[in-house]
Amino acid sequence: MTAQVRAVTMRLGDASLPTADPHITSATFSACYLFDVADTIDLKRLENIAGLSFQPAPLSRAVPTPEAIQFTVPPRVANLDEVTVRDRTGSARAKIYDYGVISIGFSFPYSGPWSSFIELVSGLRADDALPALARERAQTVLRECGAALDEPHEPLVEDYFINTIEQLADPIDSQVLLDGLRSQLVRLMLAETGQLSQSEESEALRFNFSYFPDDLVVVQWDSAFIFDSHADAEVVADLLEFANSQLVEFRTYDARLDAELDVIYAADFPPRARFRPMRRRGIEQRAAQLSYLMVDIRELADRASNALKITGDAYYARIYRAIAARLGLDVWQRQIESKLDAVGDVYRYLVDEAQVARSEFLELIVIVLIAIEIVVGVLGLRH
Repeated sequence: MTAQVRAVTMRLGDASLPTADPHITSATFSACYLFDVADTIDLKRLENIAGLSFQPAPLSRAVPTPEAIQFTVPPRVANLDEVTVRDRTGSARAKIYDYGVISIGFSFPYSGPWSSFIELVSGLRADDALPALARERAQTVLRECGAALDEPHEPLVEDYFINTIEQLADPIDSQVLLDGLRSQLVRLMLAETGQLSQSEESEALRFNFSYFPDDLVVVQWDSAFIFDSHADAEVVADLLEFANSQLVEFRTYDARLDAELDVIYAADFPPRARFRPMRRRGIEQRAAQLSYLMVDIRELADRASNALKITGDAYYARIYRAIAARLGLDVWQRQIESKLDAVGDVYRYLVDEAQVARSEFLELIVIVLIAIEIVVGVLGLRH
């Protein structure tokens, strides 16, 4: 990262604090909509999809040691047609992860007063046009890439918003942003035009990170603020997008398990009919289905969890952990594991039922054979 030349009058220790409405030279508002559409997507087949040119999107552009932070399988990215919302024109792109997630992203450049940037962000976030355009673009990608999808399903969607400022008219450092422009920064992140309470401001700024004095990352549960160069801001944005792709994956697994548990709780367990030999095949089939579900979800969850490797960059690792904490990824994982345990209990019960049914069936066969042997013996004696 290249440190900006700082003006002395911008420092907190000096008499003059930053203006209440600083001028932004270069900024971007980004909206990201992530759709979980399938169990997996064969990225190799995306190169030949008509109409869309997909390219690998590794996460190592600005990282000093690229091997320290990278995707296990880099997603594919393709540029889409520009969009216009509220008289603002922005770029659009699709990013596809191999674990079944399609991300539709929009970026709107901005320059001007900070207060007007807050108004722009608030208006775009509140407008229904953006999610509608995201769904439309996602459907377009799905039509183009349908052959690459494995086990497609009804999409679940998650959104996230990123406010990036690359340069202000007057140089400034991160501490001044956090202290001197505290209210403006929080209102931008939360898309609020009015003044917020001090407690809400403190909560919004709780997860903040700086590597050099002139860069800043603040993470919220549905939005983030980045003050950095374009290249470094892109790395953080990729981390934010990846974490949200994990969130929509976990939500999908949780919904699948909820549906399965609803079926289990509504079923006849334990069976009211005690003559289980006739139920054995159905019990074994149900146990096999639950076994496949548990293996399938654990495999998919591992694929999503291990899709990004951060092995030697402590700064980006801290940022990612903060994002994961804000999104509650560990809570979702524990919840999924708990439900998998519940499904596992039912699976073990069904296996035991199948074994008992098999034993009863064998006992029945033995009784029938003995009865036949007795009948044959009696008939033989009479003759």
